[in-house]
Amino acid sequence: MRPYARLLIATSMLLPLLVEATLAKPWSSYSIDNRRAIERYDEAVQDINLGKAAEALNKLDKLAAKYEDFVEPHLAMAYQYELLGDYRRAYSANLRAIAIDSSFYPTAYYDAGRMAFLSQQFDEGERLIQHFLQRAEGVKPAMRRFAQLFLAKCRFARHAYRHPHDIRPTPLPPEVNTRLDEYFPSLSADSRTLCFTRLLPKEGTSGQGRQNMQEDLFLARRGEAKEAWRAARNIGPPVSTPENEGSQALAADGNEMYISKCYGPCQIFYARRDAKGRWTTPKALPAPINQRGVSSKQPSISPDGRSLYFASKRKGGLGGYDIWVAHRNADGQWLSVVNLGPDINTFLDEQSPFIHFDNQTLYFASEGHPGLGNLDLYLSRRMSDTAWTPPRNLGYPINSPEADLGLIVSATGDTAYYSSDRNPRQGLDIYQFPMPDSLRPHSSSYLRGTVVEAKTHRPLPATVQLIDLKRREIVMSLRTDPQGRFLVLLPRGRRYGLFAQSAGYLDNSMHFDFKGIHTDLKPLSKTIELMPQAQGATVTLENVFFDTDSDRLRDESYVELDHWVALLKVKPTLRLEFAGHTDNTGSPAHNKDLSRRRAQSVRSYMVSKGIAKSRMEVVGHGAGKPVATNDTEEGRAKNRRTECRILGL
Repeated sequence: MRPYARLLIATSMLLPLLVEATLAKPWSSYSIDNRRAIERYDEAVQDINLGKAAEALNKLDKLAAKYEDFVEPHLAMAYQYELLGDYRRAYSANLRAIAIDSSFYPTAYYDAGRMAFLSQQFDEGERLIQHFLQRAEGVKPAMRRFAQLFLAKCRFARHAYRHPHDIRPTPLPPEVNTRLDEYFPSLSADSRTLCFTRLLPKEGTSGQGRQNMQEDLFLARRGEAKEAWRAARNIGPPVSTPENEGSQALAADGNEMYISKCYGPCQIFYARRDAKGRWTTPKALPAPINQRGVSSKQPSISPDGRSLYFASKRKGGLGGYDIWVAHRNADGQWLSVVNLGPDINTFLDEQSPFIHFDNQTLYFASEGHPGLGNLDLYLSRRMSDTAWTPPRNLGYPINSPEADLGLIVSATGDTAYYSSDRNPRQGLDIYQFPMPDSLRPHSSSYLRGTVVEAKTHRPLPATVQLIDLKRREIVMSLRTDPQGRFLVLLPRGRRYGLFAQSAGYLDNSMHFDFKGIHTDLKPLSKTIELMPQAQGATVTLENVFFDTDSDRLRDESYVELDHWVALLKVKPTLRLEFAGHTDNTGSPAHNKDLSRRRAQSVRSYMVSKGIAKSRMEVVGHGAGKPVATNDTEEGRAKNRRTECRILGL
């Protein structure tokens, strides 16, 4: 891996204390008393600092061969080899330093243990780190914490390598990956658009130093989800600029983008496609997401567009970069950010969060949980707004001794993409692999909807909400396109309520059980009709439910009724009639009484929410006004309904 690429993902935990202990020492504290040798050693250290690895290693090797008791060249070689990702040679260099004088460098056994771990010698790594913990008196708590973490990593990695997943991550083709570094992918919900970061030479510069490189965003497209990628193209201005554009996140529909830009402390920006499909100039998100002097980066937007997950180093964190989430209210304002807490975040860095299209499964990278390398990938499932399951390491060979981060998973959950530098000759590339069943998000399918005017069937642009009726929570809130169309991905096996609103029309709703597999090419299709707000207009309250032969409202009814409460509050002159209907099961008198009591239950709920009783009438029609045959169960279900009619505006 190229040294400047490693700087992109390097963190403080990767650097041994050699820098502090060895690179700036007084003359009297060296392991030998030879001014000429020390001067040559300092020259080698300067080469390390300048990124001249070959020159540094050549000088250090000669010093080590000439001065057998000189410990520092071996420690410096271990440090340089670690920077190059050559952990076996780093391990050997640490062992040579220990053999010369095991007490000279306080953390020598710890560093040797780390390098043994990273070179997959887990038994030896565990032995060396245990030795460090047992003999190191007066070790600072922070150093002991690092050692205990790597001890846990040795034990976890040994188990993970013995129980690998039967998969093989493969790099994406040359249409995406090049000799340059590609990383931080994101994917649209239909899996047809891939966006990623590429590290390019700056115009008019030569050389491979990090100062001569810049990050730009690229897009690759394909016709269908399983087709080959077409050659990636620079997204161009105003999104890509001469400055650095780092990680980004595409919204589910591919028409919005959240971007990390690091002109100082990293900040998160927002861009969208205009009516002609062109990207707008990215604008920095307001506080509390971006704050003066605070670094915030690597965004991931939830499928409903209401939650933004990102990595940030800010007050209230648990250490290093943590994963935070900001929620957006109905007016589009971002509210206070919340730390995901100690189940997810550790005293080290957590990075590159990705909230899946199921809005439940979070994938992220971490240094602070047991794993196979310096930076591993994990998943956690959301149990509530504030609680997550303990992180699960994605295992081998998804994770490796190198840095693995930026994982995303296709909407269908079957394919994953991520950045890895596991091939030192290629640097950072984007890999893909089939997602093991045990690591997949909740199974999801596509729903295509259209909102139309009831009488003319003219398309209507509208606001649509999809609600999990059992959980009584909003799963998705969106705007249709100008033709009233939308395409969304929803977890399967649930019952959903669909609510549509458009200015000048009565809200309308429907419900459906989302079963089966529906692809983006063959989605489940629904059409919802809206009636103009006019006296006498009538709609069916599709998401109002009662127990059998009872007037007791079921809990899932409250979602729809709350919509009507809100409408009555913003329209204080609106008057409504609620009408109950039944099928023809039972006597006419019983059905008429039951239907009236059900309508009264609806009104009583409205009254309990502060709506004046005088604004609502109730009537029970029994089985007298069927809308379908009573000879089938499907027809009888349609006849059992509650309707709402406008009495006055």
